[in-house]
Amino acid sequence: MRHVFTPWRSRSNLPEEVQTAVRNWAVEHEVGEVSLEPMGELYAVRLNMSADPVPGVYVPASALEDVESLLEMLDAALEVYYAELNLNQ
Repeated sequence: MRHVFTPWRSRSNLPEEVQTAVRNWAVEHEVGEVSLEPMGELYAVRLNMSADPVPGVYVPASALEDVESLLEMLDAALEVYYAELNLNQ
C-alpha cells in the first residue's frame, strides 16, 4: 500500500503514532508531502510530489513500524532530495 502524508492529514494504514510522527516531521522540515511507495520489501520515498523517488533511499518495510528508524530514513531522503535540487539548478 502507498502511504501519503501531508502536514495536515494521512492516507495510510500505519499506526497513528507513526502517522503523527511523519506529519510532524513534514511540518518541521517544511515538506508539503511525503509519499512512501511500495517496491517489493522496500518503499521508495517521494517528497513534495516530485515526479521521481529520491534516488538511493529506500525504506525497509520493517522501518514503517519503528518511528525513530523511519524518521532517520526521511532525514536521509531529504538530504539527497536537496542535493539533487542543487545539482539540477
